Amino acid sequence: MSTAGQPVAPENIPHPVARAVRVVLGLLLLGMVVLNVASAMCRYIFGIVFVGADELLVFAMIWMVMVGMIVVTASRSHIALDFLVTRVAPRQRVMLSAAHNIVMTGACAYATVYCWSFVMRVAAIGQTSMALELPMAVPHFALVVGFGGTTIASALLLASDIAKLARAPRPAAS
Repeated sequence: MSTAGQPVAPENIPHPVARAVRVVLGLLLLGMVVLNVASAMCRYIFGIVFVGADELLVFAMIWMVMVGMIVVTASRSHIALDFLVTRVAPRQRVMLSAAHNIVMTGACAYATVYCWSFVMRVAAIGQTSMALELPMAVPHFALVVGFGGTTIASALLLASDIAKLARAPRPAAS
């Protein structure tokens, strides 16, 4: 609750966890760049191949994107076309945000269910990656985490939008 007794919207709460996740993702990206450069240098200069480096880079990128999707959704900082949003009244902005979050929640929930089903099938057959022999359920589970987390984040934002609409005064009819 805020000092005025009003609930605080999720996007207005400081997110130390989100900041920490952003730092970890940034460090992961820097590590991936270092690994990629080292792999290329070793391959072309010394004729040494890092077995599995490319595979590891792809898997890390998948996890990075899916975890990042949760963070940007929760902070409402995803890429958006705001042509319409900037030209409507505040109440209509909240309505557009609610519509956006309805679509996000539904689409991500759907994707989560089907990704979970796929991960279970991959795990059941014991499929592993070619170079690292990593169970393929691990990189595919990133989709479950990403879509599941985004479902939760967008559902919470939807609840916040609905609460804003309920509290906001309605414009007078003319």
